[in-house]
Amino acid sequence: MKPISGNALVIKEINMNLVRQMLKAKGTATKQEIALATGLSVVTVNTVLQSLVKQGEVMKSGLSSSSGGRPAMLFAYHSDYALALILYPLERDGCIQIHGTVVNLSGDPVYETDVDVDQLDVAQLESIIDRLLAAYPSIQAIGLGLPGAEYEGKMIVSDYQSLLGVSLAEHLRVRYNRPIIIENDVNAAVIGFSNRMRVTPEQTVVYFYFPQRYPPGAGIFMNGRLYKGKGNFAGEVANIPLGIPWGDWTLANTFDTWCSAIAKLTVAVSSVLNPDLVVLCGHRIEQVHVKAVIEQCSTQLPQSAVPHMFLSEDFAADYLSGMIVQTLDTLESGLVLQQKR
Repeated sequence: MKPISGNALVIKEINMNLVRQMLKAKGTATKQEIALATGLSVVTVNTVLQSLVKQGEVMKSGLSSSSGGRPAMLFAYHSDYALALILYPLERDGCIQIHGTVVNLSGDPVYETDVDVDQLDVAQLESIIDRLLAAYPSIQAIGLGLPGAEYEGKMIVSDYQSLLGVSLAEHLRVRYNRPIIIENDVNAAVIGFSNRMRVTPEQTVVYFYFPQRYPPGAGIFMNGRLYKGKGNFAGEVANIPLGIPWGDWTLANTFDTWCSAIAKLTVAVSSVLNPDLVVLCGHRIEQVHVKAVIEQCSTQLPQSAVPHMFLSEDFAADYLSGMIVQTLDTLESGLVLQQKR
């Protein structure tokens, strides 16, 4: 790895992130091992470790085994140094439930809860956040997953009418003085899926989610990141004029009708984005549906344009995983500098 040039404060933060990521991946390491893995000098690693140990983010973890020489100090990342809170609504049997998960910096759950609410509004969210912050004061970032879209700080599309037009992120940011992430549910799911499948930056993934009572939505992952479009409206695929009555809950009752609708949507999106992978998830979608959709797409697209298709059977897991990734990212610098060649 070659040295990175730039402002000294920026360089310091990047170096700290390099050490953080190495220790997270390795578990424990000596200064020399960190230097070798990151490309930093031992002197720089020593300076970074002093800062991270002082603030409690890294701990000394004993001495390395020795084969004759002087044993070296081992350092370990302290995953519980800070916590993040993830909240998102679920609808079960016609009732609204808010799921809350507190995770450490490694993404491991520390506490989980489900709260039944009559309606989803700002007051209900604040009540839950207040309670969890009191119980876990180390929470330093809050992620909120919502079906819908936010633009210029306000919710412009939402399944929950009480949130439309509300500057929710800014309101919570001011109230709690912490980073706030608000992410569309399907956007979070495509991040979670892509992270789990180790999708490369060269691959494009489209994740279709078909809820039982609402029109479908899509998350788009390309060039190694989430794609939202100019006004955060990318993925609102129910607006594509395909003549499909997405609001009709009986649409999925007939196998051929349901597969035809999904195939039409896949062909339309594939004709624009030409994705490598398409993920199907949601109401009454099983492996047999995926197979039928692939067959129909193969008759309407050139073979080279037919995407690989996957079935995800656990939307909640993809959703939560993506929200954890997005929220924890706020606790680390996202700065990227070009390396000198």
